[in-house]
Amino acid sequence: TLGGRLKFEELLMGRLADALGAIYLGYATLHHYDRRRGIEGLEALTEHAMLRLEREAQEALYAASENFPGPLGPVASTVMKMGCFPLGGLTRPYSDPSDTLTKEVSRLLTTPSEIRDMFQEGIYSAPDGAVHQMTDLINALPICVEADKVATSLRREKREPTAEETNL
Repeated sequence: TLGGRLKFEELLMGRLADALGAIYLGYATLHHYDRRRGIEGLEALTEHAMLRLEREAQEALYAASENFPGPLGPVASTVMKMGCFPLGGLTRPYSDPSDTLTKEVSRLLTTPSEIRDMFQEGIYSAPDGAVHQMTDLINALPICVEADKVATSLRREKREPTAEETNL
């Protein structure tokens, strides 16, 4: 039926749009990196983002090449695979970021760092005493980091907190 065919072709175009979107975001990521070079940790964040985007584009192109409709679909599929992946699996080298890199990016984003400062640029910060959720979250980070250090030392030393540590 016409509706089924349109839906199927819509899926194909969606996969191609996913690939183009990932490629565009990759260029935007590289442009941002080039403009902000020198921020400690930006290399790790950029590498993580690029690995994810490369993998996303690769998978979207492969899924699109596997699903060409119509009687010439297999031919179009073969031609696209030869253009995008001429050596088969050998030319699909992109993989997800390693756990080590993911942990590094997580650490950069959840502790005070130049990366966090970069992301906080341009965010409205309410004056002291005003109730504003984003400002409260930004101000709470150093306190949470300090409390985490205290909790870690308490567990390691197997002791009860002091009055000062309790008030933290």
